[in-house]
Amino acid sequence: MVITDEVVLNIIENIEKDSHEKNMDYFCVSRDIFQARVDTFVNRTNRYLESAIIGEIGNNTFDHNWDFDKEHVRGTYFNYELINGIVVLADFGRGIRESLSLVKKFDNDLEALKSAFTEEISGRAPEQRGNGLKFVAENMINNKWSLYFQSGDACCIIENGNISFIKSKISVIGCLAILSFMEC
Repeated sequence: MVITDEVVLNIIENIEKDSHEKNMDYFCVSRDIFQARVDTFVNRTNRYLESAIIGEIGNNTFDHNWDFDKEHVRGTYFNYELINGIVVLADFGRGIRESLSLVKKFDNDLEALKSAFTEEISGRAPEQRGNGLKFVAENMINNKWSLYFQSGDACCIIENGNISFIKSKISVIGCLAILSFMEC
């Protein structure tokens, strides 16, 4: 799955449109609604590990965000119908850097995102947490699935069993995850 700036901008445009139109078909304003939609995904696809990955990313919206951009709908955007074979998750919350800045100082979004995917760290200190995105990365890598995860201007890209971190020309509010569970 090759994610270009054009694809990202198109997805962001769709999410923004759904947010401004308050399209609740894709926005989950509570953890209960999100979990019900993950359960529906499992019932339709029988993809249990994939649903655990989706749940881990989507639940971070509710675990780490207290402030959302006032221009947008609160909660998790969850759409597995936008592009065939692709799952899109997003929120307009604080983002990785701001969330983790409660426990560690980062100079930029890229440092924070790399830390979130590679270190045991959580913005919910002193709780002993911080393995969720490592679980996501490990399973995406081991199954040769694809992930494009962006927070601010930092991206984590997992393709063909490899992980990389890059700075994007595009900056997003909160987090955006684009997942493909088809083997590369």
